[in-house]
Amino acid sequence: MSRAKRAIPQAHRAVWLAVGIVAALGAAAWVAIAQAGSGGGSADRSAQITTHSAHQATPTLSTPPATERNVVNPGAAACVKEIQAAEAVVAAAGNATEHWREHVQARTDLLAGKNSEEQTKAIWKRTRLLGPADEVAVNSAVAERAKVKGGCAGVPGKAAAVCKLRLAAIDAAGSADRAAAGDWAAHLQAMAAHAAGDFGAEHAQDLWVAAWTAAPRNLNAAARATAALADAPACKPA
Repeated sequence: MSRAKRAIPQAHRAVWLAVGIVAALGAAAWVAIAQAGSGGGSADRSAQITTHSAHQATPTLSTPPATERNVVNPGAAACVKEIQAAEAVVAAAGNATEHWREHVQARTDLLAGKNSEEQTKAIWKRTRLLGPADEVAVNSAVAERAKVKGGCAGVPGKAAAVCKLRLAAIDAAGSADRAAAGDWAAHLQAMAAHAAGDFGAEHAQDLWVAAWTAAPRNLNAAARATAALADAPACKPA
């Protein structure tokens, strides 16, 4: 009886040992399967990251493709240059005109008793010294204007008519100012000739009085042209 009792636990132990081995083998198999699955997932994620990084690394264009908005029309650019050159003539000739206006007004105010002789001579000297620079500026601006003449002829679309009106007003003001500036240049030449001894004081005074008398015609025309230019439409050729 004692031997039978000892045999039964041994049989049980054998059975339980076999079950444990099977369980261990099954667990190992599941671990292998899990690791295989996990390895595949890591590979997929690595591929996704690599693909995403490659997509992000794709260079972008530094300059956008040309469109109707960012392409400068040659006709518009040429018109802008002509407008600017015409305005430069107005600025230079207008500056000279104002110096001539001051020079003439000084005598008018002297005769009216508004200026003393000392004040009048100070105005004459200041404006006379500015005269040579006025002539240079006007001549330079006129030469530059000639280089781009006709630039607004190629303006496209509805802007063509408006730019034509604007340019005409600018040129009219420029011409009027140049006429007054021409009177100023002539008087400067007369003063220089007198200073050089080409003629006496009496003739110099006669020339000055004649220039002063005739000056308002061109000075007033310049003022009217400047006022008309202020009312002219703006040119937007682009």
